[in-house]
Amino acid sequence: MSLEKLIEEFLLEKGAIKVRFATKESLAGGPPSSDLTYQLPEARSAISFALPLERGKIRSYLAKEERLGHDEEQINKSILSSKISKECAIWLTDMGHPSVRVHGNNKYRTDLEGWQLLMHPDISHRYVAVASGLGSFGWSGNVGIRGYGTAIILGTIVTSADLNPTDPLPEEDSFCDNCKICVKSCVGNMFSKDEKDTVVLGGKTFSFARRNDCTRCMFVCGGFTGLHKSGKWSTWSPGRYVVPESKEDVLQTMFRAIGNYAKWPQLPSPGGYAAGPLNGMNIRLTCGNCCYICWGNKKETSKNYRLLTSSGCVVQRANGEKVVLTPDEARDEFERMNPEHRSLYC
Repeated sequence: MSLEKLIEEFLLEKGAIKVRFATKESLAGGPPSSDLTYQLPEARSAISFALPLERGKIRSYLAKEERLGHDEEQINKSILSSKISKECAIWLTDMGHPSVRVHGNNKYRTDLEGWQLLMHPDISHRYVAVASGLGSFGWSGNVGIRGYGTAIILGTIVTSADLNPTDPLPEEDSFCDNCKICVKSCVGNMFSKDEKDTVVLGGKTFSFARRNDCTRCMFVCGGFTGLHKSGKWSTWSPGRYVVPESKEDVLQTMFRAIGNYAKWPQLPSPGGYAAGPLNGMNIRLTCGNCCYICWGNKKETSKNYRLLTSSGCVVQRANGEKVVLTPDEARDEFERMNPEHRSLYC
């Protein structure tokens, strides 16, 4: 049995839904995060796999019926991805192929200027996934698989083993039908609706929506704000800052919001994770809509969007309690708050 088949069986037994392979050559010419030797100087190949996220928990999360189930699963699946990657790397190393795992998150290229805001990963799970044909870019730039959409967690192992690469997916096999519901689900206006960015990996050009400004994602997914500009729905964040148009104004508003976030009343709660340069703060999953909303099926994705946009708005009371209210109820309660408390959220 080939080494590729052995690796595939190993990962499928651990819960992966798909396994594919990339090489230095199939990633050549890409951005810094496509360079496998950054983690392993003798690297020749990379292994990409995916774990599924539970759809029932996603829908409860989007509808604001229940947050903790999906919150915990997203964190636990990310941890599991890193654990499986480590086990596979040790297994390959024991067979004489030095290998290392790529962490699921919170590992950045600190040698690159502005890394605190740009947060370039050491090795990009997405680049390895699309170069290997594990999945393809959706319009949002998230990677998805047919039958699952982007509601997946990626895992990567870098190895010195000389593996046979698998081909990138042809366009006709993409899960994405360009419905662009991912764009509408983003409070931060992170993605362009029409303009594209591209990345070249192994001589092949891949495209996805142009990022208006990655800081917008930090602002919203970090939990510092969450109210959609329509005022009719929010993420799980009680923040009600309007996300500005210009990059400079976004930064200024976000830094003000971070200062106020530290003053929000805190109630003990399970779960939570720390993100990037905000490593000392307890930041909970509040968004991720562009990823979780897409199931690679327009009918199901549209249903997810309807759940999200009719889910109401989150408000945090002075005692720390967070409640989900209708848009009108949320607006009225917010306006009745003590001005000092209200100023922490807008």
